[in-house]
Amino acid sequence: MKFKINKFKNNSNLIKYPFLFLIGILATFSLPPFSIFPCVFLISISIFYLLNSDDLKEAFLIGFFLAFGWFLVSLYWISNAILTGGKEFFWMIPFVFFGLPALLSIFWGLAFFFTNLIGQNITERLFLLSILFPLFEWLRGNILSGFPWNMLGFSLSSPLEFAQTISFLGPYGQNILIVFLITIPVSFYYNKKFFLSIATVVSVAALLTSTYLYNNNKIRFTKQNIRIVQPNFSHFEKWDKSKYFINQEKLIELSNDRSNENFLIIWPETAIVNFIDKINEDISYIVDNIFYKNSGILIAGIPRKEMINSKNYYYNSMIAIDQNGEILGNYDKKRLVPFGEYNPFRAFLSFFSVIATDKEFSKGGRSNQFFAFNNLNLFPMICYEAIFPFKANKDKSYDLIINITNDAWFGETLGPEQHFWLAKQRAVETGIPMVRVSNSGISSLIAPNGEEIESLNFGSSGFLELKIPEKFKQTLYLKFGEKIYYLITLVLIFTFIFFKRRGFN
Repeated sequence: MKFKINKFKNNSNLIKYPFLFLIGILATFSLPPFSIFPCVFLISISIFYLLNSDDLKEAFLIGFFLAFGWFLVSLYWISNAILTGGKEFFWMIPFVFFGLPALLSIFWGLAFFFTNLIGQNITERLFLLSILFPLFEWLRGNILSGFPWNMLGFSLSSPLEFAQTISFLGPYGQNILIVFLITIPVSFYYNKKFFLSIATVVSVAALLTSTYLYNNNKIRFTKQNIRIVQPNFSHFEKWDKSKYFINQEKLIELSNDRSNENFLIIWPETAIVNFIDKINEDISYIVDNIFYKNSGILIAGIPRKEMINSKNYYYNSMIAIDQNGEILGNYDKKRLVPFGEYNPFRAFLSFFSVIATDKEFSKGGRSNQFFAFNNLNLFPMICYEAIFPFKANKDKSYDLIINITNDAWFGETLGPEQHFWLAKQRAVETGIPMVRVSNSGISSLIAPNGEEIESLNFGSSGFLELKIPEKFKQTLYLKFGEKIYYLITLVLIFTFIFFKRRGFN
């Protein structure tokens, strides 16, 4: 059924779609590291276009071109990893620079498409958008290997007063809040008081709750010491076999502790570029020159090899070593970077070699250990895993999240900044402090509310020596996880059905 709306000027497609593309670009300034939050309201303009359209193809293209601007500009830096990988991968640059944003834009296009397909009037479409837009962001973050990078809700990462919404809504619930916020100007313009009242009350309540949590959760510190080591090796220095011992000495120099205190020392992802079974003598030398017989634990990134049924399997791992050189445990990365660490389509693209390593990595098993240090339970994350919402063994309580990474691949682009801010979300959503240790930066100790206790900038070399913060009281998200998002979505669906039967208008 068609309906009449007070229409804006009906611009030709030649102007409309490039304009929406530009809106998508400008809206990304709401994301970290720029964090100009009001820019997210530019997306409201696309909603006006959507409500003025009765053509389903046009509805899809409105969402697609908006998203294409959003993703093209905010993810341009991924191409830099391919440049770092070597000339043999240069052919991939157009596919990554244009193809990946286009693929991700399909999700927004489908959200707009189904909004207009089902919605028969303005209020219905506003309601449906608050359900479908976040739903397709959830799909983007979960189907196949998932890629929840730069979701709508990521714009709530700053200021920190707003960032606490993730602790009770979760990252996917934040998407609902953002859609409510950006539809407020639209519902006000069309005088849709029913939807306007719901969106306004929910948004104000969520932001006030978030501000209250930020102001009332005070940061306190344990007595445990931690040292964060950032060596800042270039990609080629790091994997140059002739510089193996030179690099090792630099790591030791940044790590050695003569304070007679019990230290937890963290090295970044693949800080040790040799397999465990080949570094037994190195381990003794490393711990002797770091701890000087004092007690402590070194946690470091290292590749791991394991033979299973006469076949070698390779893992991107994290190991814990005590002052005696004993390996206390290891963790194997579970979420691998598609085409960077493994080939998800090996059955069809067997000729394709991965970018980040000579050997394709395997996914870690579920039985991998977590680490403990002086009665603190440590939850490990390696690199890319930190962009995904927190999932942990519900039977265990964690005191510190350890995220080791190597962002040197991305150079001086937005990539390391975005990766850092995404990792910070894991601390805020759980109320658990995080230590993030990157080869080239940004390395930081992050409080449970997202505050940076202290940081090492990208491109610098050095170390930080700090006390570990205490965790906050268990957050709603840590307790219930995505059940919060599912519940809110079900409430919105049933509310939509209930009022649709009675006529929204």
